[in-house]
Amino acid sequence: MRYETRNHSDFLLMYHVIFVCKYRKVILEPISEELKQIMIDISKESNFETMEMETDKDHIHFLIKSEPKVSVLSIVRKLKQESTNRLWKTQKEYLEKY
Repeated sequence: MRYETRNHSDFLLMYHVIFVCKYRKVILEPISEELKQIMIDISKESNFETMEMETDKDHIHFLIKSEPKVSVLSIVRKLKQESTNRLWKTQKEYLEKY
């Protein structure tokens, strides 16, 4: 990996973030591809980059690269809120079961 360079700084900020389903429910398998695409779309629209992403039955791993001016809290908040809203719009019948 190479350092990013801005006006008077060099940086390389990468975060390993794990999102876990509530009560570790096994619900991500059938919607994993759609979820990955949603997360990629959100990162393209935002000021951070998803370097790696992998889903399992009950959790998702991310490797996120960002600038120092963007907080981890804002990245996590954006990913969780927008992905939840988009998934409920397309997978409402499936998610209502859980």
